[in-house]
Amino acid sequence: MSEAAHWSDFLVATAGTAGALAGLLFIALSINLARILELPGISGRAGETILLLAAVLVGALLALVPDQPPARLGSMFVLLWLLAWIAPTLQQLREIARRQYLRYSLLRLLLYQLATVPLLLAGLSLLELLAGGLQWFALAVVLSIAVALLNAWVLLVEILR
Repeated sequence: MSEAAHWSDFLVATAGTAGALAGLLFIALSINLARILELPGISGRAGETILLLAAVLVGALLALVPDQPPARLGSMFVLLWLLAWIAPTLQQLREIARRQYLRYSLLRLLLYQLATVPLLLAGLSLLELLAGGLQWFALAVVLSIAVALLNAWVLLVEILR
């Protein structure tokens, strides 16, 4: 795919960054595991964060596959989005329905949607259903990493307050 070839440096950097952050997240989780498991909703947040970083990593690796037609990559992005989106979103909606920690649950839902929906848009764009191409994937990467870093801060520091 010629478009992805122009993005190879970005995609390689993305894969490396997401892999490194995921590794650091696992260390952070192991440090505070007992506390994370004690608090309601926090283990779900940890899972969401891992999924965000995994989706970025897998998406970058998929885009690096040589000679791939845009429609195939678009289909894989849509499937990847669905896998990364459905379970956390359903869990967040259940938490909102229980009205426990409503403000935090709504914020988590909003941030997760903000981070993941651009991956869907990237897939739809590569399927030629809208414009933007891999620009949408770049947005998904930046937002996913930002949300993952925020969540990592909560998992490592804020839960100890």
